[in-house]
Order: sequence, then C-alpha cells, then structure tokens
Amino acid sequence: MHWHNQPRGGTGRPHKRRRCSDVTRAEAFQIRFLRERRLQGLLWTSIAVAAYILAYSLATTNAGTDFGDWPRSWELPIQEPIDEFFEWTGDAFAWFFNPISDFIDAGLAGIDTFLLWLPWPVVVAAASMLGLRLGGRWLGLFCGAAALFIGLNGFWDSAMLTLSVVGVSVIIAVGLGVPVGVFAAFSSRFESVVRPILDTMQVLPAFVYLIPALVLFGVSGTQGIFLTVVYSIPPVIRLTNLGIRQVPQAAVETAHSHGSTTSQTLFQVQLPLAKSSIMVGINQTIMMAVSMVIITALVGVEGLGRDVWLSLREVDAGEGLESGIAIVLLAIILDRFSYALVKSGPNSSESVLAVSQRADETAAQKIQNMAARYTLPIAGVGLIAILLVLGSLFGSLRDFPDELTFSMADPVNRVFDWMAVNLYFITSWVRDTLFRELGYSPIHTLLLWLPWPALMIVAAGLACFIAGRRAALLALVGLAFAGIGGVWDATMDTLSQVLTAGVFTVVVGVALGILAAQSRAFESVLRPILDTMQTMPIFVYLIPVIMLWGVGPLVGIIATSVYALPPVIRMTSLGIKEVPAQVIETALSHGSTAFRPCSKSRYPWPSQRL
Repeated sequence: MHWHNQPRGGTGRPHKRRRCSDVTRAEAFQIRFLRERRLQGLLWTSIAVAAYILAYSLATTNAGTDFGDWPRSWELPIQEPIDEFFEWTGDAFAWFFNPISDFIDAGLAGIDTFLLWLPWPVVVAAASMLGLRLGGRWLGLFCGAAALFIGLNGFWDSAMLTLSVVGVSVIIAVGLGVPVGVFAAFSSRFESVVRPILDTMQVLPAFVYLIPALVLFGVSGTQGIFLTVVYSIPPVIRLTNLGIRQVPQAAVETAHSHGSTTSQTLFQVQLPLAKSSIMVGINQTIMMAVSMVIITALVGVEGLGRDVWLSLREVDAGEGLESGIAIVLLAIILDRFSYALVKSGPNSSESVLAVSQRADETAAQKIQNMAARYTLPIAGVGLIAILLVLGSLFGSLRDFPDELTFSMADPVNRVFDWMAVNLYFITSWVRDTLFRELGYSPIHTLLLWLPWPALMIVAAGLACFIAGRRAALLALVGLAFAGIGGVWDATMDTLSQVLTAGVFTVVVGVALGILAAQSRAFESVLRPILDTMQTMPIFVYLIPVIMLWGVGPLVGIIATSVYALPPVIRMTSLGIKEVPAQVIETALSHGSTAFRPCSKSRYPWPSQRL
C-alpha cells in the first residue's frame, strides 16, 4: 500500500481521498472513452464528406461513368448454363415433383372449398371464442371485431383463401422444420451443415425462389406453397435447435438415470421443456408466411395478396390500403393466437402444484372444477354448431352479404389526388432535389466512375475493418461474381439506391428516435404509427408513392426509406434510454448544457445498438 494512502496516525484505515480518487478515475475513463468515440466519428464523418464532395463534383461536371466499368472480356456466359440446368431438372424429375404438386393442389383446393363453405358467423364466433380462451375477453373481442371488419370491407373470400395458403404452408414448414431442428440439436456436425443453408435462405430475396419453383412445379398453388415454406421455415428450425440445446443437462441426466431411452427423453423431457422456444419459432414462421402472400400472388395464388397486386397495377391507393389493412388484421390475429399459445402452457413447478392439488380434491370439488373449466368451451362449440345449422338453412348467413360491406377506397383516392396536385411543389423538391440531385445521382456517378479494382479494395477494406476477414472475403467474392456474371452496372445501380435510402433512413430515423427518447408524448403518438408501418406489406407503400412521385428508381428509394424507418427509430430511442444516468450526471457536472450531454454523452453509447 502506498505511503500517501496511509493516515499519519499509523492505523490501517485508508484515507477518504481514496474514494474521491476512485470517482475521479471512473470519470476520467468515461471521458476518455467518449473522446475516443468522438474522434472516430469525426474521422469517419470527414471521409464520408470528402467522398460525397467528390461524388457531387463528378455528377455536376459530367465527368463520365465509363472509367470504372468491369472489362467485358472477363464476363462469363453463366446465365445460359444455369437456364439449361433448371430446364433439365424440371424434365428429369417431373415424375417426382408432379405427384407432389397434384397432391398439394388437391389438398389446397379442398381447404379452400371448406373455408369458403363455412358461414361467416361461424368464423367470427370461432375467432372470438378462441381469443377468449387463449388470451381473455379483450383478445376475444379484438379477434371477432377484426374478422368482422375484414368481411365488412369486402375481403371475406380473399381472406379465407389467404388463410388456406398460410395454414397449409405453416403445417408443412412446422412438420419439416421441427424434425430438422431436433436433428441439429443432437448433431453439431449436422448443425454446421444446416446453418449456412438457413443463412442463405434468409438472405436471398423471395423473388429468387420464383424461378426454381416455376420450373419444378409450374404455375399453380403448389408453387406458392413452396415459396412460402422455403421463406418461412428457418425460424422454426433455428429455435427448435436452440430450445433443445438450452434444456438443463440435469433434467436429461435425471431422465436417463430413471431408465428413459433417447426417444422417451426427447418426447417427455426435452420437447416439453423447449416448448416456449419452439412456439416462438412457430410464431415467427406464421408471420413470415403471411408476409409472402403478395409474392405468391405473382404465380397465380388467389387471396389478399392478389388484391394488393391488382391495386398496384391499377395505381389504386384506396383499394391497396383496404387490402393491406386486411392482411395486417389477419397477421395480428394469427400472431396473438400463437403468442397466447406460448404463454398458455404452465411451467414444471405449476404442473406439479396443480397435480398435488387435484389429488387432494373431493369428488364434488373435481366436478365443480371440471364444470368451471369446460363450460366456456362447451358453450362455444354449441354456439358454433347452431350457427352451422342456421348457415346451411339461410344463404345470407353462408356468404357475407354485400349489403353490409363498405369501402374507403374513394375517399382515400381523393385525398391522394388532392395531395398530388396541391403538394406538387413539395413532392417534386423531395424527388428531384433531395433524392436525385443530392443523393442518388452523386452516389451512382461515383460508383460507376471509380475503377473496379479500387472499388473492390475499398469494399474489402471497409468490410475487414467493420466485421473481419470473412466479411472482406465475402465482399470480394460478391463483387467479383457481379462482374463475371455481367451484372456489374446493375449491381452498382442497386447499390447506389440502397446507399441513398440507407443514408436518408439513418438521418431521419436517428432524429425521430432522439425526439422519441426525449418526449414521452411524442413517443406515444409515434408508437402506433411504427407498429402499422412494420406490419403493413411493403407493396402497399408503393401505391401512394407512385401516385405522389410517379415511377422510376427514385420511387423505389422513397418507398424503401419509408419501409426501413421503424427499426432505426426504435433502436435509437431504446439505445438513448439505456445510457447510464451516471454518464449524464458526469457530463452535467463538467458544465455541459442540456443539448451537449445529449450530443456528446448519449449518442456514442447507443451506436452499437443502432
């Protein structure tokens, strides 16, 4: 112990100055940490500003864009062999895929017929009773009202067809995904093989699956089922694997010590304990299946997705909004049902307590408890049976009556027509100046002007600095494949659109996130808007954007920016709220104003979350 920390009297108690020294040391560490973060941010900001000045100069001086083209002699004709391979696969394995396609089409047609035959009061009552059983009266009331609103809006038949496709897809995805997840949990080698496949399935755009699905199954409902299953199956595989691996080893060893076999341990111990994780995976699978309804409409699948697609072709914002709201309501109903199932199962301690309590019950108490437990389900089944009989007798109860439907399409279209005319001075400035002149055009010109080796080196360097060597190698391979495949210019065009949308999204999203973190009133107003934006299909955004800004690449940039805003706003607000109060107090104690601790103390902390 140093001499200056000892009191003069020779006792072993440390001097009080040691506590002040500790506080000073902690404050100095925080200040040094924030200063280093600020210097790094200043460096990257300077590099970005210099690159933007160069890009803007190139765009305004027409310096040319042929300087950085990929050599045409290096392009390989890989497109024709790929086309020939898919054609050969479709012809060679038709004996295998055609029966599968016929079987799925027949099953899907049967489910469609059954759902369309069901009287609409039966479906509304079933949704209400199921919601009441799983989540209480408020969930039951919401599910019944949401189902009724879909019918009143004129989308009852489309909703039933969409429910059929989603239901079949989820059943197949869960039936295949849970066993694969179980195998992955028991074999690390199998998991190492499955993981990159799942990563690829989740990264590839859904449109990429259209070509092999079209070759293998043709234009049919099976193709839509195939697309939905491939897109939605990764979550249930991942979370089944994760849930089984997180089962306490003590529980597994206890089962083995009592003579349980591997299969008995799996079905009686591991799967029940992993139920919550598996149900979360099923919940995510359902949500991803619903998000595919518009994509499957491209291959002829009927339902709400086709309604959105037709409204997009006709640039009918009102019709698109109505069908989009129907998709959102259907997604919320399915999400609440699956989430309630996750929470409905009791844990192991609750099960043991319930068993012990039932063992001490008398016969009269058992009858009373059974009556209380099963009164509501029995009443619900009776009500549904009565409605089925009435629906078979009266046609107005079988099909949703047109006299009860209404439409919001005309008022919505009139609003957007008025905005397109009277707000043109704003929309034209946003499109031509903000996005084209200041955003898309400079970035696009710079990417085409830079020599392709320099661009690959810069991309690899940034990837290595941010994410490591594997990311750098992936960047090099990806850019090289774009050049060899003959899509270099298209890749640069897409990259410029993504960068423009990303910059705009980050700037606006961070600003709104800061406001939401500082004001509870603003956050309470913004929260339902963000929830709606995250559940609304992206194609619904395109319709009003086209009505206000026309067509072209800038329309896609604007729609992408709007679609990507919610997570940036949420993560910024959450990150700022998680800043330790000690950091803010330290900044204020050093003379910072109300704005300076926000800009110099709070911003560096949530940067990793952002």
